[in-house]
Amino acid sequence: MAAICTDSVSPNNCGHRTITVNLDGTPVTIHTSDADMLAPLTADELALLVRLTARRLRQSGVTLANFLNRVCLGDEATNVKQYDFLGPGNAVTKNNIGTSYVNVLPGLNGERIPVDLTGVTEFRVFLTLNMVGTGPLRARIIRDGDSAVLYENTNISVAAGERELDTNWQAMPQGFNGVELLRWQMSSATAADDPVFRRMGLLVR
Repeated sequence: MAAICTDSVSPNNCGHRTITVNLDGTPVTIHTSDADMLAPLTADELALLVRLTARRLRQSGVTLANFLNRVCLGDEATNVKQYDFLGPGNAVTKNNIGTSYVNVLPGLNGERIPVDLTGVTEFRVFLTLNMVGTGPLRARIIRDGDSAVLYENTNISVAAGERELDTNWQAMPQGFNGVELLRWQMSSATAADDPVFRRMGLLVR
């Protein structure tokens, strides 16, 4: 599991900070300063870093003979997580979608989904639809409970027919952390539009 910083404070509002990192489920706290963190690593420090990370890998159960091509520092997997509001192969039609935001999914609470945003700094939205109407469309992902906006685009101009939209990677807004319950909503500037939504996915990293 990735080592995630869970706290960074300056107790006396000076240049020194107390940083806590969750390492394999155990909080580890260090006291440091920006000047200390910016000091280049010496050859001895680099060697120590490699030695300690290799030692940690060995203690996880990997023998020295099997070290080749293994990751010593970091995770041996992508840190990208994917969450689907609407999975591929499905379709939800919103007849006369209206000009006010509505939940796209018909179930209770807009079929909100839990999304783990612990340590997340970026997100990416994929939306696939068949545009029946003139738009432009509006889309947003909000936190259930207080409707805080994680993502919003109020001017999605899409021509009629099948379309795939991609936001690319965006900075995670402040205030979102841990496991959040999120809902997906849409509307249109043209109330009589009848878009067919085929997929809505959220990537985070």
